[in-house]
Amino acid sequence: MRTGDLDARQDMFSALWFGNGFFRSIGSPGTTKFHANLLEGDVTARWKTGHLSGAGGYARYDDNDPAADNFRNIFYYSFELEQDLPHKFYAATRFSQIFARNGYPITGLGNFDDYFFSYQTTELWRLSLGVGYRFSERLAVKAEYSLERGAAQGGDARNREDFFGTEAAFKF
Repeated sequence: MRTGDLDARQDMFSALWFGNGFFRSIGSPGTTKFHANLLEGDVTARWKTGHLSGAGGYARYDDNDPAADNFRNIFYYSFELEQDLPHKFYAATRFSQIFARNGYPITGLGNFDDYFFSYQTTELWRLSLGVGYRFSERLAVKAEYSLERGAAQGGDARNREDFFGTEAAFKF
């Protein structure tokens, strides 16, 4: 997947969702174009009562900033295990991690204004644990807790970004 060259002044953000944000220009005001190219592989093993899925990939960001070389290599992966339990209950767990050695705006579960516009993240991981109940093929409810940790450029810890949520999902 690729964004193609985007106009840093007109487009500002890509349409490509990544790390709870978008790819955006990190160049100086002299930057006129930026782009991101991604490569990802996915695999899934299914059995009658659940599945195990994994994905891993690479993103390459670059721009034409005349003031600095903003080239970035970003690596990421995730694993998900879902298992049906007795009486229409199910449990799921996910683990994901992103590495951006030179830093990149990765929001994750953090404050969007902080981590998308102000700070660059070098590493971010998330562990999510969930349970749910399927009333039918079309209606389910679930609860999930996510623990997220990482590091911002300069070594500051990202460690107060946990999440608890509930959801009712209706399929039509």
